[in-house]
Amino acid sequence: MNTFVASTIFICSILGTSVPFLTAWSFAPKHQYPTNGASHYYQRFHPLLSTSTSQESTPYDDLSSAYDRQLPPSIVGEAVRAALRSDRGICFDFTTNRYSDNGCDGRLVSVIKIRGKGTRSFLNAKFSQSVPRKSTERDGRNNNGSLELIRTGVAFETGYLTSKGRIIDRIFALTFLNDRGEDVSDEAILITSPGNSGGNLYYELSPLVFPMDQVTLTDCTSSSSSSGVETSVLTLACSKLNDAKTSFDNNVAELLGGRNGFDFPSKGVCSHYKSKGSDIYLFEHTFLSTDACHGYSMVFEGDGLLSNQVWAYMTAEQNDQGPVGVGSLEYETLRIEAGIPGYGYEMTGDGPKRKKSDDEDSKELESEDEYFSKANPLELHLQHLVDTEKGCYQGQEGVASMMKNPRGSPRMLYQVVFYDSENDFDDDGGGGSFLMSIDNDKLREFQQLKKQSTVVNDTRQPKPGDSLYVLGSNESIFVGTITSVAEPNGTGDAKTVALALIRRADSILKSIKDQDLEMPKWWDTPDNDDDDTSSGPYGAKLSSDKGTSGIMNPPPLDPLVNLEVTIKGTYTIGRLQSLPSRRYQNAGGVATILDYEGRGEVVATSPDNNAFTEPEITVINDGTDESQRRVIDVTIGQDDPIIKEIAGDDESILNDIAEAEREAAEAAAQAKKAAAEAKRKAEKMEMLKAKAEAAMAARRKKKEEAS
Repeated sequence: MNTFVASTIFICSILGTSVPFLTAWSFAPKHQYPTNGASHYYQRFHPLLSTSTSQESTPYDDLSSAYDRQLPPSIVGEAVRAALRSDRGICFDFTTNRYSDNGCDGRLVSVIKIRGKGTRSFLNAKFSQSVPRKSTERDGRNNNGSLELIRTGVAFETGYLTSKGRIIDRIFALTFLNDRGEDVSDEAILITSPGNSGGNLYYELSPLVFPMDQVTLTDCTSSSSSSGVETSVLTLACSKLNDAKTSFDNNVAELLGGRNGFDFPSKGVCSHYKSKGSDIYLFEHTFLSTDACHGYSMVFEGDGLLSNQVWAYMTAEQNDQGPVGVGSLEYETLRIEAGIPGYGYEMTGDGPKRKKSDDEDSKELESEDEYFSKANPLELHLQHLVDTEKGCYQGQEGVASMMKNPRGSPRMLYQVVFYDSENDFDDDGGGGSFLMSIDNDKLREFQQLKKQSTVVNDTRQPKPGDSLYVLGSNESIFVGTITSVAEPNGTGDAKTVALALIRRADSILKSIKDQDLEMPKWWDTPDNDDDDTSSGPYGAKLSSDKGTSGIMNPPPLDPLVNLEVTIKGTYTIGRLQSLPSRRYQNAGGVATILDYEGRGEVVATSPDNNAFTEPEITVINDGTDESQRRVIDVTIGQDDPIIKEIAGDDESILNDIAEAEREAAEAAAQAKKAAAEAKRKAEKMEMLKAKAEAAMAARRKKKEEAS
């Protein structure tokens, strides 16, 4: 049994919790749920965007999970991330409700196929990214057992925008186009984002097709019952690309009929195979960012038998090398943690169409009931979906006007982290706070006293549509609005992660300065001595921990990192944080193994991990000749006489320097800790005073009513 499974079962046994983990590996029967083709425009938006959700329901009831919902989210989150870090990985089914009993699952995709000579022109006119100029390879079919390579095409992402330039969805396109004038129809497969199911994209594009376009559209995911052809989308992901390849070889390749010498398509390439009567499209993509994971997705077209066999074998209980199957709830947490805009959350287009009313307060009432981001792709850091050099595509004017704005985008997407150590949640932080502090008797005693208290706790979990204000501004400095919220502690840590659209930094910082409030300190850390991961929202610490270099990271790309905010009408405190894609661009540091893998180079370390041992270098070359191979020299030989002489003569000096640096680091750490403790106590005292005044006011009012 793997380590992450054993450790999870051990923790649950202490708590006396049943451990039905077999659901995460077991195969569930495939269910088919009817889709309403005549779906209205407003049905694309998720009901979580309504801020009037009842207290009895949670924002996660409509999302399926591969795990028992009674398990603490922190355990599930750690199990999923442990699987990601292993060579087994995790797997999704984006076209079937594998773990849902009632059909409520909002993270499925839809697949559309476009055929005809006008495919390239149609895609360029309707979507924001240009179709790459690369011919489809049809020569030299590679027969690997029963798996036959038919052709290779191009895989890329593009944006589907409204006429105002607001993004509706990000589309992953697989194109097989012929640029050499052969009499073969071009073809493209469009895959929507998870959550955009039910044929919305098909019913919006169909009225835009004219005879001169020379294309035909097919809704593959909704037409399976009538045509007999079933379309499925499966994804296998790991933290490292090589681990994803290993898991694919162990669990998928043999079922497809091509395990020996399987040739994986490179980034941006799609391979079209045929096996056992099914068409298989394989490409490197996980519907998440590479900051979260790497892996491959497969589109199956056929009778559905092959895709069911692949899923059943991958998630079989007896398969100890198979990936862990996860549901929509786990995917949603990974999406928000990775900072990926979601369909119906951050990507809402122009919002639902509303009837005009003469009531002056109607607009205000609607804005209080529900929130729609109406975001431009530039506001969501999706610049790679837009080709700024091309024109004549839907939404071009809106994108161009925002790019010409000298102040930049009016809003930007941030992460907001709500640490359990800084918030007194009634629900114990989603079940994870109590677990992570199971040995803290004082905290358990405090939680018992809190439950007996008659004072209302105004600290609650965040939800989409919540307004954020600068901490200490008395809700006078508006910061932005929350768009997505992950399951509390679902990341495996004692925190809740959310996404929010934040106003321009210059106006917020000016208001903070005008009110003489404290500016955001991007190097500051939450006061949580028990949290080993509390290296700050940006990962920078003023003092050096044991084993670190002690070098502070450069300032973040986003100026509002670590700004403390509160939710309107509550005592809930959060901290702004850059998205992982922007956070790591400016973090510096030494290149990792994954960096070398991306360039086709892998550095192999010595078995004993000796830093002064002559390394063995393995260079993987992707198609270049022998003269272009490069060797990376990463160490100095331990037998070098100059190195020996310097090490012998200056050993005492180096020891003195190291001791002085250690003492200085300890002194700085103690000073910083003392300052942080004083600040925390002062803020806590202010909050307690506010709570006491509120309680006294409530008692006075109650006495007046009684009298």
